[in-house]
Amino acid sequence: MQRSRLAAVTAILAGSCTLAACADGGGSATAAAPTVTTSMPAPTGDVGTVTWNLPPGEPPTLDPAQSAIESVSTPLANMCEGLFSFGPNYEREPALATSFDHPDDLTYVIHLREGVKFWDGKPVTPDDVVYSVKRLLDPKLGSSWIGWAERMRSIEATGSHEITIKMKKPDVLVPNFFSTPAFDVVEKAFAESAGKSFGTAGRGVMCTGPYKLASWTQGQNIVLTRNDAWWNTKVKPKVKNVKFTFITDPSAQTAALDSGDVDGQFNVPRAAHVRLKDKGHLLFGQSLSPTFISVLNQNGGLSDPAARQALQALIDYKGIIKSVYQGAAQPLRALVPPAAWGYGKNVYQQAYDQLPAPSQDLEKAKSLIAKAPKAKGKIVLAYTTAIEEESRIATAIADAASQAGMHIQLRPLTAEQYGAMFSSPQARAGVDLFLSTGYLDFPEPLTYYQFFTTGNFYNFPAYSNKEYDAAIQTAIATADPAARAREVTKAQTIMARDLVNVPIATQYVNVFYKSGLTGLVPRQNYLYTPWATTLGGK
Repeated sequence: MQRSRLAAVTAILAGSCTLAACADGGGSATAAAPTVTTSMPAPTGDVGTVTWNLPPGEPPTLDPAQSAIESVSTPLANMCEGLFSFGPNYEREPALATSFDHPDDLTYVIHLREGVKFWDGKPVTPDDVVYSVKRLLDPKLGSSWIGWAERMRSIEATGSHEITIKMKKPDVLVPNFFSTPAFDVVEKAFAESAGKSFGTAGRGVMCTGPYKLASWTQGQNIVLTRNDAWWNTKVKPKVKNVKFTFITDPSAQTAALDSGDVDGQFNVPRAAHVRLKDKGHLLFGQSLSPTFISVLNQNGGLSDPAARQALQALIDYKGIIKSVYQGAAQPLRALVPPAAWGYGKNVYQQAYDQLPAPSQDLEKAKSLIAKAPKAKGKIVLAYTTAIEEESRIATAIADAASQAGMHIQLRPLTAEQYGAMFSSPQARAGVDLFLSTGYLDFPEPLTYYQFFTTGNFYNFPAYSNKEYDAAIQTAIATADPAARAREVTKAQTIMARDLVNVPIATQYVNVFYKSGLTGLVPRQNYLYTPWATTLGGK
């Protein structure tokens, strides 16, 4: 899904400056790319309670159906489980299912693990699994996970430990979703009894994972406690309790981590990196996250291709990497970052290298704007003030546009307004450009590029190109990895030509935890895997 990243930043820079000026203020000292951590020593010591902060703030719910935002996904990944899980390199690993058969292009027969129980001791049945999947597909629930089932014909229990999924058309993406919250299993009787209160602080959830909900004190914390009856006896979590706090102010986050009041968090504010690097483990990993600008209004000031080319040329990519991200990001030539090439890497690399390298050229931008009269009118750029980096990027783009003769009017959004942009056409009214950061659920470029096919719910710009659509539809039905990659890169090239969006950068995922802890490696899939089971004392 085209997920939003509501990170832990509510303060924005006072005033504005060009990126070059900001960088000259000392940013060059921290502009080197970080070292990527791929392993950590395994924990050997037990820990009573780990206090972990959720930068986006308190989750609105713990319902797996709503796990498209980090505040929900981060704790829920330790509580609820799908049919499979992601390994360190996104390899599929058995979870509530042991295996599946794919006897023909339209059929998946999934074999469920025997003996699994919910936290309350009741056995997991095929009916629970079918109910859980169908529940998320109810449009009234408003789950963003509904998109995977566009081509599904049916799902039903076909044995005492078996379910069968039938598709209307072949779809190579489907098995990837078996490891995501789209297939998280909840107890049918509990969910039906809870009704609309399912996932709330008052009622909670009923799942099977390594940690269960102990308490939720609204406005203060959520506490998970270890499920010692977890089916996965090969993994023995060292941490007994995980207490989640909701500190959103970046300065307060830094102070809490520095003092030890909070033991760790993902997505540490970049301003805190220097201060915290010697206080514990500040680790970086490859992410599947692009930051980009969507051209929402295809009929306004950016309707002329020359205007969109000018926008691409006026962005200071190097300055953004150096000053805003302090080197902890890489510029992007295409919407999907290289870390998300899960197959056909040679095909993707060759196509990627043929795309123009992102580079600021103000003289080129001025020349293009002079040829596009509409580009001189007001262009509205929306962004969220809940992410400091994006506030700075938006300001820098507006400043550069002014130098090139383009008038960009900034429209700052609260976290709530920003979230509405992803679901409400009314919220997007009057907006020409939308700056956002998303992430892929797994390393399959097709998952993001399909969002820009004609009529797709997430195709906010209402982009339509028959060649693009044809390439994506062919790719979805193509099992051979290299052949699929060729179709996807064909669509990628068309998108880059039409500039329906302008890629800016891909960040590294980061995590900090105190020196007395070990084991946790930063990976994008912490949103869907029980990361707390890897953490413990030295």
